[in-house]
Amino acid sequence: MLPPIEVDLSQGTSPTVEPWLVMEDDTVRVSATLVEHGAMYPCLAYRFDTADGSVVFSGDTVPSENLVRLSQGADVLVHEVIDADYATWQFGPGPLDAAQERAVATVMGKHTSTDQIGAVAQAAGVSTLVLTHLVPASIPTERWEQAVSGFDGRVVVGQDLLELNVRSGM
Repeated sequence: MLPPIEVDLSQGTSPTVEPWLVMEDDTVRVSATLVEHGAMYPCLAYRFDTADGSVVFSGDTVPSENLVRLSQGADVLVHEVIDADYATWQFGPGPLDAAQERAVATVMGKHTSTDQIGAVAQAAGVSTLVLTHLVPASIPTERWEQAVSGFDGRVVVGQDLLELNVRSGM
């Protein structure tokens, strides 16, 4: 049995932590870390290391140093993403009022936007970035792919029943 991990929940935000071991057997090693998702606390990202390679799942989060640390050396990062303009364009044309501005800040304070995701994947050092939990889901695949900048690896837009070879990202 693994020793318990202690996390100070009174802060309301995720402190900088080292990833910790969740479980390990002969086929998989599972690690986790804290990530930021607005007022939802605590939130976790997970890493799965196997003989076939390593995959990290971000969960819902803003860009996170804890996630970058967890992802170092992984083959694939599966990361949620929101279109950078989505929270604003849902209110229609024209300037936003104060309540709308707060709503936009709340939504964007819980997720990683298209203009941030490339830098996160690059800092993580992964070879493949899989975009998932796409907001809004109606954006065409090509637009999601084109929205990622600052990442030298392969970008895959996740879809139901997608299968990837972990090492090659294909």
